[in-house]
Formats: sequence, structure tokens, C-alpha cells
Amino acid sequence: MKTKILVVDDFQIIRELLKSTLSIKGYEITTANNGKEALNVLNEVHDPYDLIISDYNMPEMNGYELLKQIRINPIYQYKPFILLTTEKDPQKMRDAKNAGVTAWIGKPYKLDAFLAQIKYVINKSKN
Repeated sequence: MKTKILVVDDFQIIRELLKSTLSIKGYEITTANNGKEALNVLNEVHDPYDLIISDYNMPEMNGYELLKQIRINPIYQYKPFILLTTEKDPQKMRDAKNAGVTAWIGKPYKLDAFLAQIKYVINKSKN
């Protein structure tokens, strides 16, 4: 069974790049344009996602708000959640950590390190 990842970013090119990159590595990828759309996607599936990767700054609902909403849901309370973002505000990083973010990865990122982080958080969550 493939590992299911939800990628959330308001830029289509970023969603497509992540979908392509992660699909090649064998992951099953679904995308959403913002946090609100991501919540709808999460609520519509019967087989939960194994990982959520989200941008921080997005219209309608940002990644931090999405993280807080996800952590309320018992199904996703402990699922890995990665913020992949250009945001560098230390207070926002602390707030995300306190809300239960698994990892904060800055854009631009090194592909090998990014893929290693994905593999690490997925493996850690299965143990």
C-alpha cells in the first residue's frame, strides 16, 4: 500500500513540482490550493493520509490554521505535518511547534535533504 501524502500550496507550480517529485518516489499524492480545501479533502476520504505537507502563507486558510484544525481531529492528531515555506518569523515557528508541527522546511530546499526528511517523518510515525 502506497504512502498517502496531501500537498497544500496556493501556487500551482509548487503543487505540481511536489506531486511529480514525490510520485516518482512511490508516494500517492493529492493536492489542495489552501487550508480550507485541504480540510475538505481530509474530511472526504475514508483512508487517512500518512503525511500533510503545507505552505504557511496561503489565502483563505494558512498552513498554521490548517495545522491547528488538523490537530483537533483524532484521526490526524498525531499524523506528521510538515510546513514547507519561505516564512522565517521565529514567533511563527514557535507557534507552529507548540501547535504540533512535525518539521519546518525552508524554501528553497535541497531535494535530497527534503526527501530524506519526508522518509524520516513517515517512518517515525509508523513506529
